[in-house]
Amino acid sequence: MTKNSQATAQQAYRFAGASAQYNNALRTTSPLAMMVIAITRTRQHLRAAKQHREEKRFDLERQEKSIVVNRLRALQAIVSPKSAPELSRDLYAFYARMIKLLARNGRKTPLEERYEIVDRNLETLAKQWESFKSVNSQAAGPQQVRGTRHIVEQVL
Repeated sequence: MTKNSQATAQQAYRFAGASAQYNNALRTTSPLAMMVIAITRTRQHLRAAKQHREEKRFDLERQEKSIVVNRLRALQAIVSPKSAPELSRDLYAFYARMIKLLARNGRKTPLEERYEIVDRNLETLAKQWESFKSVNSQAAGPQQVRGTRHIVEQVL
């Protein structure tokens, strides 16, 4: 077995394990945990796209990037800015900004840097969703909402 095929086999093994955890988690977790899982999976595809770009495998990068954009659109579709509170409008705008950032071609900022920016913002958002999970229902007040809005405002 060559070094490259070993790395590919190891990556496939890790992906299979992560997929199994993801599928099991969907059956047993709360909606907040599901948001964290969905964002984490999106970040995995984003990092894979960046890695493919660095290795000059542009066809694989394009596939991973399209998965990321579709996942961001799906996350964006979850929130309804017309009928939802202010936070949902902010989240909707956040996802729109991430999609727009990935879609820009020929800009001064290299795509690798844009991948890092989107990954960092999604990581921060996932941490905020995590903080919602750890707070009991009595303590979840305006302070928690302010934290998530702060992230969205940083990006916009």
